[in-house]
Amino acid sequence: MSDPEKINESERKEGTDVSVHSNWGPKLFVGVLIGILLFFYWLLIYSGGVTVHHG
Repeated sequence: MSDPEKINESERKEGTDVSVHSNWGPKLFVGVLIGILLFFYWLLIYSGGVTVHHG
């Protein structure tokens, strides 16, 4: 008996569904990407850009 068969049998005995997987990873990636894009929009475009003040 191979190892994946052992894992599947043990999960079936515990009553867990093997076919259900968490999919929050892509949603987290898209959320962070949007947040970074909004931050750089605010930093460079909305606020007038990065300027150097001599004084």
